[in-house]
Amino acid sequence: MYSLFKKEIKSFLGSLIGYLAVFVFLLVSALFLWVFPGNYNIPDSGYATLEPLFLLAPWLYLFLVPAITMRFFADEKRSGTIEILLTRPISDFQLVLAKFLAGMVLVVFSLAPTLLYFLSVYYLGNPVGSIDAGATWGSFFGLFFLATIYVAIGVFSSSITDNQIVSFILAMALSFIFYLGFEFIASSEIPYLLEQILLWFSINEHYLSASRGVIDLQDVVYFLGMAFLFLYATSLLLRKGKLRSKKHRTSAIFVGLAALIVFFGSTNFLFRIDLTVDKRYSLSPVSKQIASEIPEPVSVEFFLEGELEPGLKKLQREVFEKIAVLNSYADQPIRITITDPYRIGNKEKREELIEQLYQKGIQPTSFRHKNEQGVSSKLIFPGALIRMGGKEVAVNFLKNNQDFSGLYNINHSIESVEYELINAFQQLSRTKRSTVAFLEGHGEFDMYQVMDFANSLSGDFDVKRINTDILGKYADNFEILIVAGPKESFAEADKFIIDQYIMNGGKVVWLIDPVQVNTDSLSRGFRTFAFPHDINLGDQLFRYGVRLNYELLQDVICAQIAVNTAPAGAQPQYTLHPWYYSPLLIPSDNHPLSRNLNKVFSEYVSSIDTVSGNGKLQKSVILSTSPYARRVKSPSSVSLQNIDNPPARELFTEAFIPVGVLIEGTFTSLYQNRMVEQLGFSSASVLNESKPTKMVVIADAGLIANKVDYSGTSPQFQQLGYDRVANRVWGNKEFLMNTIFYLNDDRGVMQLRNRTLKLRLLDEVRLREEKALWQWLNVLAPILFLSVFGVLYNFIRRRRYARS
Repeated sequence: MYSLFKKEIKSFLGSLIGYLAVFVFLLVSALFLWVFPGNYNIPDSGYATLEPLFLLAPWLYLFLVPAITMRFFADEKRSGTIEILLTRPISDFQLVLAKFLAGMVLVVFSLAPTLLYFLSVYYLGNPVGSIDAGATWGSFFGLFFLATIYVAIGVFSSSITDNQIVSFILAMALSFIFYLGFEFIASSEIPYLLEQILLWFSINEHYLSASRGVIDLQDVVYFLGMAFLFLYATSLLLRKGKLRSKKHRTSAIFVGLAALIVFFGSTNFLFRIDLTVDKRYSLSPVSKQIASEIPEPVSVEFFLEGELEPGLKKLQREVFEKIAVLNSYADQPIRITITDPYRIGNKEKREELIEQLYQKGIQPTSFRHKNEQGVSSKLIFPGALIRMGGKEVAVNFLKNNQDFSGLYNINHSIESVEYELINAFQQLSRTKRSTVAFLEGHGEFDMYQVMDFANSLSGDFDVKRINTDILGKYADNFEILIVAGPKESFAEADKFIIDQYIMNGGKVVWLIDPVQVNTDSLSRGFRTFAFPHDINLGDQLFRYGVRLNYELLQDVICAQIAVNTAPAGAQPQYTLHPWYYSPLLIPSDNHPLSRNLNKVFSEYVSSIDTVSGNGKLQKSVILSTSPYARRVKSPSSVSLQNIDNPPARELFTEAFIPVGVLIEGTFTSLYQNRMVEQLGFSSASVLNESKPTKMVVIADAGLIANKVDYSGTSPQFQQLGYDRVANRVWGNKEFLMNTIFYLNDDRGVMQLRNRTLKLRLLDEVRLREEKALWQWLNVLAPILFLSVFGVLYNFIRRRRYARS
C-alpha cells in the first residue's frame, strides 16, 4: 500500500497537469475571496472570518478533486498495468485505499496555501487576532470530511473507465448530484418522508454545520460511511465478473444493510462539538426541552431570499442552522420552505403577497444592491411565518435599533434568532392564554390611551380591564396586573387587595407619575408647575423594595420640541429645540428584558431608588437616563424659556439615573402583623410572604400611553412611542412587550435574549489603505509558493535520477 501511495503522490507532483489543477484552484479561490465583488469577497463583507472560503470550496472541489483522481485507475487501465496491480499480495480494498489516501494527501496539499488567507484575516482583524480560530479550524476539519466523499467518488469514477476525461466528467457529475442534486429534488413537492431521506443523502445538508466549526456525530458518520461505500463499490468493480460471484454479492448486500443501519441509527444519537469560541451554535437547555415538547409538525415559511448583502446572508444561514439543530431535538418535524416574493412573475399576486405579509406583521426593510444597471433598492422581508396546528405566528429576525450601525444590528439579530424561534414554538404550543388586566378606579389611563399597547398584547394574551373588587374575587384569573397612570389616591382596602394578589404570586407592572405636570397650561403659555403627586402608594412600594422620588429628570439626550418663534401676529414659524424634560431613556443592556432595544420616549419622568432590607429580593435597573442627566426637585416650574436659556452643560453630571426597576423574589406583605378587620378583611387570611414572583416599577406613567384625538366621532389613537417632531417611533412598545413576556416567562425563555456573540470585524481603515497589498499578496503568494515547490521538487528529482 505504501509503495502505491508514494507512486500516486510522485506521479501527481511530477505532472504538469497536477500543478495546473492546483494552480487554477488557488487562483480562482483567491480572486473570488479577495478581488471579485460579490457574496464571497472577504474585504467587502467587513467580517473577520473565513466563512466565504468554506462556502466557496465545495464548488471549487467539484473541479479540483476530479482533476486529482481522474487518472488513478483510468490510467492504469489504459496502460495495462491494472493487471499487474491486481496480482500484488494485497487485497482489492487495500489497493483502493492506497489510491484514496494519496488523493486525500494531494487535496490537503492543494489546500495548504490557503492558510495564508487565515493569516491575512488574522492580521486585518480589529483588533488583530479577532478571527474565531476555533471555528476556523473546525471548518477546515469539515472541509477535510467533505473531501473524503469527493475523493471517494473520484476514485470510484476512475475505476469504471479507462478514459481520464470520462472519469473527470463522471466524478464531477456524481459529486454535484450528491452535493446539491438530492437537495433540489427534496425542495420540490414530494412526500415529507422521501424529502427527509433525500436531504439526509445530500452532502450540503451535512456540510452546513461542519463548515461553521460544529462537529456532529451524524455528519461524521455520514462522511466516513459514504466514503467507505464508494471505496467498497470500487473494490467490487476492479475485477471483471466479481459481482457474478454469490459470495461477493452476499457480502455487498450485507455491507449495504450494515451501512444503512449505522446511518439511520446515528440519527438517534445527538452528539455535537461546537468549536466556536462563544459556542454560537449550541442550544440552551430550555431550547432543547421546548423543541422536544412540540406536539405537532411545524412549518416555517421564510421570506429572506434573493440577492443579499453579506450580513443578511449570515442572518439567513443562522436561521437555517438553528432550525436544523432544533429539528434534531424535536419529536415532530420542523419543515422550512423558502418564499421569495420577487420570484412571483404575476405582479398582482406578488403585491397581494407583500400586502399579506404587512398585515400579518412581517416588517420589511429597504435593501440596496448593485446590479448591471447600477444600484437599485427593493424591500426585503427578513422574517418568517411559523405555523402549527392551524395557528400562525409572525417572526421578524432583523432588529432595527437605530442607535447601532448595520453590522451591529445584524449581530444583535443573529444573537436573538434562537429566542425568536423558541418563543414562537412556545406560543404555538401553548393551550391556555395568560390574562393581562389593566386596573381601573383610580383615574388610570382609559382604554383609548393604552389602545395600541393593548392591541399588541391581544395577539398573545387575553386583555381585561378590572377594578379592585373583581381582582379581590377572581385574583387567580389574572396572571399580570398593570397599574397605568393612576391619578387618585388608593384606599387602604384597594392596596390590601393588590398586596394579597402579589402574595399569591401575582405579577404587577406599576407605571406611576410621582410628579404631576399640567401640560395644558404649558401649551397655552410658556410656564407651568410641577408638584409632588402622592397617591398613597409610597409605603407599599417601599415595602416591595423601591422608592419613587418627587423630582423631575432632565437629560441632554432628549427629544425635541417644536416652538413657534414668529413674532405675534406673523405667520407661525416653528423651530426645533432640545426639550430636556423629555429624556430618551436607555434600556439596560445587562438584562434579557431590556437588552438590544431602542431608546424609550418619555416626558416628565422621575427617578427610582432601590431599598435594601429584604435579602430575598433581587433588583435590576432595566431603564435609566443617559450619562448626562440632572435632577430637578419639585415643586418647581417648567418653562419654555429653558429653550432660550438652557441649563449649563456642567449641571448634567449624573449618569444612568434609574427610572425603571425589575424586582424578583419573595416579597413581604405591607400588612404583615397589622389589623385588617377595619378594612373588611380577616387577619387570619392575610398572607405575610409571597410566593416567588416578579414586578416592574417605572417612574413615568406616560411611557405606556399613546396620543389620542377625541375630536372626531370616535377617538383616534397614534402609535405608542411615536415622536411627531422627529417623525419616528421609539422603543416604548417593544420595551413594554418584553416586560410582559418576561413577567409571564416561567421557563426562562427570555434568558435566551442574553446570548452574546462577539462581533468580529475587519479593520476598515487599514483595509482601505492597504487593500491592494493584501489582494496581491493573497492572489500571488500561494501561486508563487506552488511554483517554487514544483520547480524545486522536480529539480531534486531529476538530480537524483541523473545520479542513479
